[in-house]
Amino acid sequence: MKLATYANGTPDGELIVVSDDGARYLPATGIAPTLQAAIDSWSDAEPKLRTLTNRLASGEGEKLADVPLAAPLPRAWQWLDGSAFRSHGELMETLFGTEPPPPGRPLMYQGLSHQFLAATADMPLPREEDGIDFEGEFGIITDFVPMGVTPAEAMAHIKLIVQINDWSLRALAPIEMKTGFGWVQAKPACSVAPFSVTPDVLG
Repeated sequence: MKLATYANGTPDGELIVVSDDGARYLPATGIAPTLQAAIDSWSDAEPKLRTLTNRLASGEGEKLADVPLAAPLPRAWQWLDGSAFRSHGELMETLFGTEPPPPGRPLMYQGLSHQFLAATADMPLPREEDGIDFEGEFGIITDFVPMGVTPAEAMAHIKLIVQINDWSLRALAPIEMKTGFGWVQAKPACSVAPFSVTPDVLG
């Protein structure tokens, strides 16, 4: 199943379901007004959203090409960014002169989540001298994950997958890292590709 958010001028947009080929869509506001609302009631919303996917597969739907799309989740309760590859961690340690984390503890920070930019939106940054850079990442959207779940239990809470451009201001990052409290100015809002997909789409 492929979901997107129609940019209707409101902070959270309107939820739509998109055909497998990305050509057509059906509005999903009768099921959930926004993607966040769908996630909040996923067990009830998911089967209803899949009925729209089936209708799209049968040829229904409106043309998507001219519809403005926001980030799938224009804002979220929380955004955690983790580094899954040891080589990335080693590069960061060299760059910032920090010690490696204890075994079993990945590099992770809590970033700002009040805004995620659309894939085609301009990235508002004040100065090139701040060292503008970005990394392509995969992101997951979960429903409510209770405290203390095991990794295996946590897997069941993954509902959607997205692609992200994670922006960084490299000139500011070392200054903020030395405070020991993490990034604020060095990590502006991320840009997100327009579609979110359920894990089964990826096999």
